[in-house]
Amino acid sequence: MKKRAVAILLAVVIILCVAGVGVKAYLTFPEYEMTESIAFAQSLGRGWNLGNTLEACEKHSTEKAGLESETTWGNPYTTKELIAFVKECGFDSIRIPVTWAQHLGDAPDYTIDKAWLDRVNQVVDWALECDLKVIINVHHDDAFWLITDNANKEKTELILNKLWSQLCLRFKDYDERLVFDLMNEPRVEGAEGEWQGTEEWRQVVNELNLSALNTIRSSGGNNATRFVMVPTYAASGLPENIEALQLPDDDRVIVSVHYYFGTAHQSEFPDAEKRWSIGQKLDLYKTFRLMHDLYIANGYGVCKSEFGYTDRENMENLAYNTKFYVELAEKAGFSCLVWDNGESFGIIDRNNLTVLYPEYLQAIVEE
Repeated sequence: MKKRAVAILLAVVIILCVAGVGVKAYLTFPEYEMTESIAFAQSLGRGWNLGNTLEACEKHSTEKAGLESETTWGNPYTTKELIAFVKECGFDSIRIPVTWAQHLGDAPDYTIDKAWLDRVNQVVDWALECDLKVIINVHHDDAFWLITDNANKEKTELILNKLWSQLCLRFKDYDERLVFDLMNEPRVEGAEGEWQGTEEWRQVVNELNLSALNTIRSSGGNNATRFVMVPTYAASGLPENIEALQLPDDDRVIVSVHYYFGTAHQSEFPDAEKRWSIGQKLDLYKTFRLMHDLYIANGYGVCKSEFGYTDRENMENLAYNTKFYVELAEKAGFSCLVWDNGESFGIIDRNNLTVLYPEYLQAIVEE
């Protein structure tokens, strides 16, 4: 019945658009109950990712790394001034991607290097002092030990829980403004079908989500009620991965999905060479509607914890498409955090604390 209703709505929208009526007003979502999860996810608002920084690493290397790893992908060391500038730009939240693999001790304890944990803690504190909500995660560890198939599940689960146990201990007294994002894009890296996944791999992600969540909830302090973000397989917005996510019986869980809709690998033209067509807008709506019906309608908040674009030649179109994306996501009940890696996806000049692309920024943060 829901699919039929959506199909009818889309047909009506097409007719109205042909008649010259704007599309966005007719892309509607059903009303829903405002749960704690949905309300908090929405409070993350329009956020920013500190990309290519604390998650920078030498993938697949067995060598340990020190604090210098923060700059190995070309970005400067993060400063409190940068975090304050992010807030000044109008962002409500900051996601701090972290790769832990090259900063972990050996089995069986997998102890996080103290200097590295202190550094992550320092950046978290700066963000909280700047009145930003903060998300920390487990990022490129899929290039090392976080492998989501049955053959590797036991080791993956062991290390994941050892890691989150230590993070829980460090941050147990922090209030709910600090969010734990269990895994970035959990998948079987390098395998055929890496991003699409298989039934087995999706189920392993479900089991890892639940195991890590149980570790957090049983760790004491404020972790019993902390908001925790759980990803789909690969944090993917593909329908089969959206539908496969098993939602834990926990009213302070938020779903994390990355959705770079309209980028070059998802479209017949790159980023913003053209403004999105009616067909593309309807495709975006259908995906958002699926997430709404499966997650929001069941009381779970949704965060688009990564989205973004690289086209810097067609700024007027880029701003138009981005604004449409963010506003439609919010209409569906989601929050959005833009990806900024300091280079191709960059918005902020981290060396000079200036905005590189004001029109793009305004499309993200201005209501």
